[in-house]
Amino acid sequence: MKKKDGYVLDTTYPVFFYKEMQPLWLNTVVNFLGFKVPDIAKSFSYLELACATGTNLLVCAINNPHGFFVGVDFNKEHIDKAKESAQYLGLKNIEFIHCDFFTFLEKNNRKFDFIVNHGTFSWVSPIHQKNILDIVSKSLNDSGIFYLHYMCYPGSSDLHPVQKLLNLVDKHTEESSLNSVEIGKKLFFDLNEAGAFINNPRIEPIIKTLGNSNSYLAHEFLTDYWKPLYSTDVHNMVFEAAKMTYLGSANPCENIDSISIPSKMQNIIKNIHAPALKEYLKDLARDSKQRVDIFQKKPQTFENDEHRETINKMAFKLLPHAPKHGGVTFKTPIGDIKAPQEIISPVLECLAKNEMRFDELSSLPSFRNNPLFLIETIFLLMNANYLHPISNKKNLVDQSVIKKFNEKMKKEGLPLKILNNYATAI
Repeated sequence: MKKKDGYVLDTTYPVFFYKEMQPLWLNTVVNFLGFKVPDIAKSFSYLELACATGTNLLVCAINNPHGFFVGVDFNKEHIDKAKESAQYLGLKNIEFIHCDFFTFLEKNNRKFDFIVNHGTFSWVSPIHQKNILDIVSKSLNDSGIFYLHYMCYPGSSDLHPVQKLLNLVDKHTEESSLNSVEIGKKLFFDLNEAGAFINNPRIEPIIKTLGNSNSYLAHEFLTDYWKPLYSTDVHNMVFEAAKMTYLGSANPCENIDSISIPSKMQNIIKNIHAPALKEYLKDLARDSKQRVDIFQKKPQTFENDEHRETINKMAFKLLPHAPKHGGVTFKTPIGDIKAPQEIISPVLECLAKNEMRFDELSSLPSFRNNPLFLIETIFLLMNANYLHPISNKKNLVDQSVIKKFNEKMKKEGLPLKILNNYATAI
């Protein structure tokens, strides 16, 4: 079968890893935003809807042996590969289920502290979108976290012409999805050579996108329900279906306007009081292409002292490939932000030697009496993949399983390696 419900089935989705989906990362961001989170130092449960071949869940399960993880996908080949990996690694705290969202909604009676969905919501029919949100409504515990990734306007609108082209080619060929993509790409480049896109000033990013593997492009563009969404519409959908509150972005930089919104736009947005309008203006300012939104069921906010105490206890350490001293230039939606050596180098030097808590970092001269400046710096370092929160349960992780996973990834030619001190992979 080539497609089911308009979605590609005859090729597996390539392996990707998203650090933003890991429990420690989500909890750290939500705590910074001022909300209490599920306690991942104790037993907890985590569901991924549309888990593909399970890479993200495998990393979760290895780094959090006291959690239980469930992955659902309607592509049997995805689930077969995921089960094979879990069995090879000897994981007992993970389960993969082959079914569609409606079937899971009808049959599942378990509750979860985290539910995540990446790379699906903008690519499936409205019926399946409703099923996803109904699962969240039914199955998420109070104070539970829902992570939702989707394509959004205005940035993704540039991809409409190429998506329609590849989708139409696919509808008029009996070829496999992979061959269909190849035919569509050739037609696109012939058209480009002939000058069809000469007046499109943003054609280069589209050409770059088409440089991805055909398996990725098949899942990205051949679906019959490809549709970027407005964030305000998604937030309304989530609230109406699951009565959940939007907290912020899993990309921490997007939660602080000063490091994600051009300065002239900041003044305009600051004076807007309607939350939906303000959020849409932020998407316009960032030319947002994709969003990684965090919602919470019955959120509980910290009292001021409790919030400060929680943040002060957070520990961070540089990732192995991060610079150890000197100045740093951060790539952001508002352009390059240059962190002067005299400010950033002491942070790098300290974190290169040891993990440090937030309150310890706040004693450095540049951050005394300026916690917001320290938070901005931490967010920029996290966004650049230089800094990561530290797990307080790293000693419980089976090092032999990590070794097997890393060796498996290397053997399969996948550049992914678990770092259990950080409860993540790079």
